[in-house]
Amino acid sequence: MYFEYFFYISIILIFFIFLNKKLKKYIKIYNKNGFDGLWFYFYNKNIRKTGFNNFIDKKKNIIGKKIEKLSKNKILYGSYSGTKITSSFEWSKTDLSAKYLGTYESQVQEKIIFLSKKFKLKNLIDLGAAEGYHIVSLLNKGFFSKGIAYEINQKSREYLKKNAIANNLLKKLVIYKEASYETLKKNLGEINQKKTLFLIDIEGNEFYLFNDKFCNFFSKCFFIIECHEFNIKNKRIIKNFYNSIKKRFKIEIIKDISKDPFNFDILDNFSDDEKYLMMSEGRPKKMQWVVLYPKY
Repeated sequence: MYFEYFFYISIILIFFIFLNKKLKKYIKIYNKNGFDGLWFYFYNKNIRKTGFNNFIDKKKNIIGKKIEKLSKNKILYGSYSGTKITSSFEWSKTDLSAKYLGTYESQVQEKIIFLSKKFKLKNLIDLGAAEGYHIVSLLNKGFFSKGIAYEINQKSREYLKKNAIANNLLKKLVIYKEASYETLKKNLGEINQKKTLFLIDIEGNEFYLFNDKFCNFFSKCFFIIECHEFNIKNKRIIKNFYNSIKKRFKIEIIKDISKDPFNFDILDNFSDDEKYLMMSEGRPKKMQWVVLYPKY
């Protein structure tokens, strides 16, 4: 008898704990994105994944598709201009405009090109290459002679290959699936490290990749790493990352920069609100990139 009471009370408690967690989550979503955020959360969970968190994301996607059409699938301005690119829907739901206008990660573009010219780099290793926005453009514009891309998402790899073909770069680009210390060592063991730059955007896994073993083996390479510290709850992992890279590399930090939407004639017929939305890259908070120079 007492066991049955205990059992039912336990079930009720578990239900209320679960309900409380759910309620807190919905309150958090509402506080950030309002009722449309709640709607998109429900829709993404139960009907179809859209990639939108609110109606602003949806609006950005709508105007992004307009720019995509106007651009005829070419990057219009900046260092990557003229590169043919079709963006993967897996990654580019809300940053299409920035990519086709050439403003996407422009500070990263500038740093890559600076390093390529100053140190006469030849090889670009792109971890988290997505549809190939950076690696395809950089090969197409002649800043590197060989590219090796790692992308875990199958659909994005398909887009990456299509974009390489569209720019006649398939002979210069090798595409792999998953990047780990073991696969990188196997595939890149004979590469000239002094002529090699790694571009890394792997959503927080950079903090696990850069241990002492990895840093020691690739100590003569250059790196640009997009840091996703907000994806890592255990701060000791982040601390270990910085301890490892400090031993082997000189470190520089670069941050995002503002982009002026009034510099583009193609946007003259868009509203001010639409222009500024086009500059957004959809980042959850202020980001930074760590640049590593070998100490040799």
